[in-house]
Amino acid sequence: MKKLFLSLGCAGIAAFGLLVAAVLALTSAIGNDNTSDSMTNAGFGGGLANTKDIPSWIRPLINSAIQKYGCPEVTPSLLAAQIYSESAWDPKAESKDPKTGAIIAQGIAQFIPGTWETDGVDGNGDGRKDVFDPQDAIPSAVAYDCSLAKDVKNVPGDKTDNMLAAYNAGPYAVIHAGGIPPYDETQGYVKEIRALARKWAAPMTGAGAAGRLGDVVQAARSALDTPYQWGGECQPPFQGGNGCDCSSLVKMAWSKAGVNLARSTYEQVNEGHEVHSVRDLRPGDLIFSGGSASAPEHVSMYIGGGEVIDAPHAGATVRIKPLSYWESQILTMRRPGYTEPASGSGNWVTPVADDSIGTGYHVPGSAWSSGYHTGVDFPVPAGTAIRAVGAGTVVTAGWSDAYGNQVVIQHGDGQYSQYAHMSSLSVSSGQQVGGGQQIGISGATGNAYGPHLHFEIRTGPEYGSDIDPLSYLRSHGVRL
Repeated sequence: MKKLFLSLGCAGIAAFGLLVAAVLALTSAIGNDNTSDSMTNAGFGGGLANTKDIPSWIRPLINSAIQKYGCPEVTPSLLAAQIYSESAWDPKAESKDPKTGAIIAQGIAQFIPGTWETDGVDGNGDGRKDVFDPQDAIPSAVAYDCSLAKDVKNVPGDKTDNMLAAYNAGPYAVIHAGGIPPYDETQGYVKEIRALARKWAAPMTGAGAAGRLGDVVQAARSALDTPYQWGGECQPPFQGGNGCDCSSLVKMAWSKAGVNLARSTYEQVNEGHEVHSVRDLRPGDLIFSGGSASAPEHVSMYIGGGEVIDAPHAGATVRIKPLSYWESQILTMRRPGYTEPASGSGNWVTPVADDSIGTGYHVPGSAWSSGYHTGVDFPVPAGTAIRAVGAGTVVTAGWSDAYGNQVVIQHGDGQYSQYAHMSSLSVSSGQQVGGGQQIGISGATGNAYGPHLHFEIRTGPEYGSDIDPLSYLRSHGVRL
């Protein structure tokens, strides 16, 4: 910045589909040849990687800003890369003309004063907008990014690249150039941010869009902004009869994981098993609305990062909306019958990126019912990403009195890892996870004197079977 069928929606096709099941059987392989080598027109990744390069204090600000003000072009890793490129995380950053001393840009998102006046938002609701307050500046950056994305939406080329170029050089320059302007600074700006966004995107594993689930999400995204087509087969280039309606969109997407969903919403609602809470959603889960839970009129799909994709109705295009938009409309949620293979079986890591140890194992004290500390503490601030130390199956995910919000994972060698006092969980019982996959966010729930992660290794799933956790991690090649 420094510079009558057509009038029918999915309800219609759901009902009509019951009458033409024989015909639809001929198209059971819809989407089987829908391939895409890259995800364009969107920032990379649905979340942030567990890297020390991104400060823990900024992660919740990025996620909440995108959830409230975001658009498909802006993802957490892209926004993190943009903020770093603008200010290197410095909330008080200020750029001045070296000759006159005049202010050019200010704050962590480097807003030009005039732009801040017109486009800054009061992100934290305290009644004022402060360019030097990240709680205002980061939401403002997201809102302004999305405004620019609309300004340059008709310009040829990648929509996210054009949006970033407009942030740096202004929308007129992008429109006039018919894409990224031929300025070294602007071209370097876009290239740098896209490279960092790839680097900082959360791996496509487990609950964040694992392996083939990543293919499901990518396939659905490939139809983004294409026209809704009732009865459409949902095949590239997604025009005319190859356009998507709500049920063919999710059918096409899930074909990438080798799952052949039914064609209509009335049938799709019986696929797999029920997801009981939005907190348990993982990418690829189906969200049903309209009509009734047994005969829904519409289906959309959760794609991770608090976002949902759907093909809404005639006259509209395939879109992405925040999960919050759907929550009041949800009738039921379903997870198709597919188990993601455990990934990263040879990947063992520390449970947090910062491996500094607080209270050690077997430290004696009256604060613990056993008379000693049954694990080790990692003194990380609230909001830090907690990750599985190795691949395994979640056997417990929920509240556990003194441990607060906890997760227990059974690993392939028969041992169990426990993660306690988390503020929120991102996995559910029975789920396969990979080593390094995020499973929750640190906090101070349960009996905790402050934010930290309590971590144990056990020979069984329950309290009282603890063994030395650091020795265990070292035996798997983790350096501590």
